Amino acid sequence: MAQLISSSNGNLIAVNTNQLQQLTPSNFPSWSVTFKSLLHGFDLMGYLDGTTKCPLVPPNNTEPGTNTTAILWFRQDQLLLNVILALISDNISPLIATAKTSVEDWSRLIQLYANRSRTRVMQLKESLTLLQKGDQSIFNYMQVVRTIVDELAMIDTPLSNDDITLYVLNGLGTNYKDIIAPIRTRETSLTFEELHDILTAHETHLKRIEATQSQLMATANNTQRSTVHYYQRQPRNYQRGNLQQP
Repeated sequence: MAQLISSSNGNLIAVNTNQLQQLTPSNFPSWSVTFKSLLHGFDLMGYLDGTTKCPLVPPNNTEPGTNTTAILWFRQDQLLLNVILALISDNISPLIATAKTSVEDWSRLIQLYANRSRTRVMQLKESLTLLQKGDQSIFNYMQVVRTIVDELAMIDTPLSNDDITLYVLNGLGTNYKDIIAPIRTRETSLTFEELHDILTAHETHLKRIEATQSQLMATANNTQRSTVHYYQRQPRNYQRGNLQQP
């Protein structure tokens, strides 16, 4: 993912963009999380958030002058700027292409997508509000919830355990009414995993009841068919005589 470039003055880190996702107008939250985690791993995030400043700011803000440390900073910063420009889509490039440093480039991206992130948060919360389990399994239903919750966390809008529980319970059908009340009245919050286990156990219980009822119904039907078949096999006079008995 990255390689060291040796120079007479030190080492620079060049990030290989071939295995990184391209930034588009719709994937900034997930893209930024991936990109920041990579830069944190190589201790380069300071260039983007402004905490790793140039040791000697040049007069024209474009050239590092003759200071060796400043030259290295400038070169590393330009490598990161090049990475960002290489990862953005063509329709985004004109909006940030005039940036001179990586921190300026990153700030423009944050400003550009801030409103879109808030819009996405509202969309995701609405999706949770409208989400219904329906005929799908608890596993699949909870996976959908987990995906939305994780994306909200990526946009720095994590939900509390109680909020997640309410969203999940509101989407359950009437078959789960017996388990919903005890969960709502709990004094302590449930983690996502604990809620998943409770609902899965109740789903198993419902399936066991359904299987038992189906088996009883099948047995009753078989008994009825056997009785009808038995009388159908008797002689007609026998059947008539039995029917005429009080």
